[in-house]
Amino acid sequence: MKANAKSVFFILLIFLSFARSNAQQQKYHFEAGIGLGTLLYQGDLVQSPLGSFKGAKPMAQLWLAKPFSPYFSWRANLTIGSISADESKFSTPFWKQLRNFSFSSPVTELSGMVQLNLYGDNGQDNYHTITPYLLAGAGISFLHIQRDWSRLDTTAFSSKSATQTGLGVDTLHSLPKALFVLPVGAGVRWAVTPTISVNAEAMMRFSFSDYIDGFSYAADSKQKDSYYGLSLGVSFMLGGNGVKCPRIKK
Repeated sequence: MKANAKSVFFILLIFLSFARSNAQQQKYHFEAGIGLGTLLYQGDLVQSPLGSFKGAKPMAQLWLAKPFSPYFSWRANLTIGSISADESKFSTPFWKQLRNFSFSSPVTELSGMVQLNLYGDNGQDNYHTITPYLLAGAGISFLHIQRDWSRLDTTAFSSKSATQTGLGVDTLHSLPKALFVLPVGAGVRWAVTPTISVNAEAMMRFSFSDYIDGFSYAADSKQKDSYYGLSLGVSFMLGGNGVKCPRIKK
């Protein structure tokens, strides 16, 4: 996790350093967007390292970005959704239906990011129809974790097993209500008009906690939990020359 954090902050440092040499006046003041999609938990209770759509929950996000160079924008992001996992939904490995851990939590996330336009044409007339971009930053995620181990098969996991011993530790551990996260992602913007675009994004949220799912020592205390979002949305250019008039031919 320390390596992930260092990588994110290193990327942000490069973004900001590179932006200083590319500052120019923008032709719009802000870009506002709304997106709909899903949040997917990634951790000890799912069988795939990329998470599972079996626990997919709806998500909505609102964001406001302000360009400060042809390449870079500040972006404030609000994400509202939920995450969950239920081991009884997985047939492999077989022991998941014996352990039967599950959890769910609403998610309200506030984050600030730097957005990199890979074409460097923020607010210009000769905009690309399709523009890829990258995102990196930091945020706070507010959770209300509900965990359930009541369906644990105690004949398969005895009181001396690592699972039940770990449960004894986990039940004494307070669950996080606010979590520091590092969002890192990528997206693509399709300009329908010079002032309206549709967007597709994928964004991972790295955390420093192994208790997003409510379990650590009873599952795998070596790996931290995380979650990521997939969304489709629309954005609008606001202020300045965001609403552009047709040019008069000479």
